[in-house]
Amino acid sequence: MIPDTFMPGILVGIGGFLGAILRYLVSGIALRFAEFPTGTLIVNVIGSTVLSIFTFSSVSDSIMYFLNMGLLGSFTTFSTFAYETFKLLEEGESMYFILNIVLNILLCLMGVAMGYIVVSLI
Repeated sequence: MIPDTFMPGILVGIGGFLGAILRYLVSGIALRFAEFPTGTLIVNVIGSTVLSIFTFSSVSDSIMYFLNMGLLGSFTTFSTFAYETFKLLEEGESMYFILNIVLNILLCLMGVAMGYIVVSLI
């Protein structure tokens, strides 16, 4: 029997394991547009949208631990976004540097708004 105090950590760990695998798969199959890091953009937009759906709905704490903190926490990635954006700047890809910042912020915020709208309609 697992004590109740350990369960949130176990749920986050299992979700994190699965989210990391999903991120690897989605980023791996994402089409690259020249030097633009589309894989990271795709996982961040999907993650922002799905996270907002579950955050704005009334799901249990267990689902929040597993999905939001675990699965989506490892599926999305700010550190990779920051690194890839810096690399674009370092490589002199000014247009892609700005485009990456704008698209990640704008599309992820739109994903959160879409999640809010979906939950409001349910």
